[in-house]
Formats: sequence, structure tokens, C-alpha cells
Amino acid sequence: MTRVRSNPPGPFLMERSQIHRVSIADQVASILRQRILNGELRPGTSLQEVPLAASLGVSRNTMREATRILSLENLLKRSIHRGVAVSQLSLKDVQEIYHLRRMLEIAGILAAKERPSEVLSELRTALEGYARAVRERDWPRAVGFDLQFHSLLIRFHHNRRLESFYQRVIGELRMGMVLVDRGHDHPSALIPVHRKIYQLLAAGNLKSCAAVLEQHLDDSESRLIRVMNGQPPKRRTKRTV
Repeated sequence: MTRVRSNPPGPFLMERSQIHRVSIADQVASILRQRILNGELRPGTSLQEVPLAASLGVSRNTMREATRILSLENLLKRSIHRGVAVSQLSLKDVQEIYHLRRMLEIAGILAAKERPSEVLSELRTALEGYARAVRERDWPRAVGFDLQFHSLLIRFHHNRRLESFYQRVIGELRMGMVLVDRGHDHPSALIPVHRKIYQLLAAGNLKSCAAVLEQHLDDSESRLIRVMNGQPPKRRTKRTV
């Protein structure tokens, strides 16, 4: 009698299993991301993976993969002593990040001698999405469009490694910016600033555009620091930039 040897699982079966597991982890990451950006999970909150996995009906491995995804987005931080916790920026973190933003974004504007139509189109789309999200008071989505708008300015450096580096840097601000926009006394006032940046850039008025952007970044940093210090939002003035 000939013994039939069962073949080991083929590569496609392994890939299918892996994709299925990752998709569940993505769903869990999406749930946690929303809780973080909505303020349900506050900065510094410790996440216990085992009870959290049980509450969502997933395995511990799936929960670990989900937290790894959010760690890559800088929404969670993992440490030896504290385990996994919601990221919390220090004032020094904010100062360093905004220092880098000024260096990279303003230089990007000044380097935009040529402005590809596809980049301008993407900037306009991000601007329109931002304005719509602000009007709907959807702060996580508004911040997503805001970060997209500013990230596109780095494209004028024509350096893909710099673009990847910038994504990691600015991603650390996401949660803080959600808190700032939610607590802003007049968040719709931020829409004309972004529109002005876009219009000056599209018209090739780069020096004026850089000046507006620099003031906008100064104001943004000041608002975030005030929120982190527990201070009330600064009252709106007649200045538009």
C-alpha cells in the first residue's frame, strides 16, 4: 500500500492566514486609534493588553500587533517598566518638533520654484477636506487633513527620505493637535490661514507664503503649549495669520 504524504501548507495558504490576522489587528488598531483621538484614552494612560484583548474579543497576539501599529504612528509608546501607554508629549518634545517643522516646511516653500500641478491639486484637496471637517467639528479627521496639507510642503524638497522622516516627526503631534483644535475658541479661523498659504504658494509669492507659514507655526506651537499647561485657549484677535 502506497503511503500518501500530505503536502505542507502552501505559501498561498500561509499568506491568506497572515492577511486575515493582520486585518483583524488593523480593525483593533482603528478602534483604539479612534478612542485616543477622541480623548477617551488620555495621554499617559496605560493599556493592559490582556484585559483589553478580552474586552474586544481578540487574542493577545492580535492586540500586540494592533499596539505595534499604533506605536509606529507614535500614538502609543512601549517601555520596559510601563508597558504600553498612550503617548504623551513633553514641552521639550513640542519645541523640538516645531523647530524641525520650521526648518523643513519653510525651506520647502522657498524651494518651490517649480510647483507641479499634481502637488498643488493635492494641497487644494487637503485644504477642502480640512475646511469641511472643521465645519463638521470632526477634529480627528480635520487634523488628518491638516497634517496632510503640511506634509505636502515637504514634497518641494524632492527628497523621499526626508518625506519619510517628516511623517514620523509630525505624527507625534497628531493627538496634541486634536486636543488643541477641539479646545480652540474659533477653529474655523484656521481655515483662512491655510487657504492663504495655498494661494500665495500657487501664485509663486514664496517669501510672503513663508512668512505666513512661519507665523502660523508660531501660533500653533503656542496653542499646543497652552493646552499642555492646562491654560484656557487664547482669545481670538483680529489678526488672520
